[in-house]
Amino acid sequence: MKVCYVDESGNDSSDPCLVMVGVVVDGHRLHRAREEFGEIFDQIQGLFQENLKELKGAKIILGRDRWHNVDAKTRENIVMSLCRWVADRKHHIALAAIDRYQFGQIDGSTFPQVADDLWMAACLHIALQLQKHHQGKAKNKGRTFLFVDENKQKADKLSELLFDPPAWTDDYYGRRKKQAKLDQLIDSAFAVKSHHAGLVQVADLYAFILRRYAELCEYRHSEMWHGEKSLVAECTNILANRLLPKPTRWPANTKAPCCKWYNQIAPQSLLALSS
Repeated sequence: MKVCYVDESGNDSSDPCLVMVGVVVDGHRLHRAREEFGEIFDQIQGLFQENLKELKGAKIILGRDRWHNVDAKTRENIVMSLCRWVADRKHHIALAAIDRYQFGQIDGSTFPQVADDLWMAACLHIALQLQKHHQGKAKNKGRTFLFVDENKQKADKLSELLFDPPAWTDDYYGRRKKQAKLDQLIDSAFAVKSHHAGLVQVADLYAFILRRYAELCEYRHSEMWHGEKSLVAECTNILANRLLPKPTRWPANTKAPCCKWYNQIAPQSLLALSS
């Protein structure tokens, strides 16, 4: 059994891209992973007198709100430790990313269920990657729980989409004639509050890091503070080594229309990441 916790960064219309990350953990290691995050969170809580409800990647890296009073080196150490954690524990990362401009310019009418909604398109992309990657595992029990950060307006719509996925998704993972649709996912997606699920908070941090990587390298955004670009690049290098294989994320040698579409709307800087 696998469990994937998902969150995104870049929801504002002014953001050049939306980046979504899923932290993928083996079910038998889930309890330990949650314990480890709890231990890290408790250490971070010690920096503040008031109760820290949850970690927010943007606030830690950019030093916003209560993090404004935490020195940059301490914040960098926290971010690096959380990135090294996924590498040390050999968990995996599913990555979906959409360039907002390309999403609006490239015809997606063939995919009407997601063509007008970046969030839905990214969520489906994560689900398709999990399906494609896990169905090929030897002796895999073939079941994955998908938890997404709560989005009250779209959670039901996403669950319905994954429960009865459109036929055009079949080609993404090479569905066989007698194979059930998305048979690696258990039932559908489950919404969870981020402050109830530590691994969703980890996904939020990774999504922000990868979004900032694209903004700094591809969209020519300026550093928010001196040294940010270096930190983001180092963290991205660590995370890239734990991404699901590139042919799973953005298949290149394929005739599947939905694969080509996802490739076309992806930020080039993230499309180029290898693993």
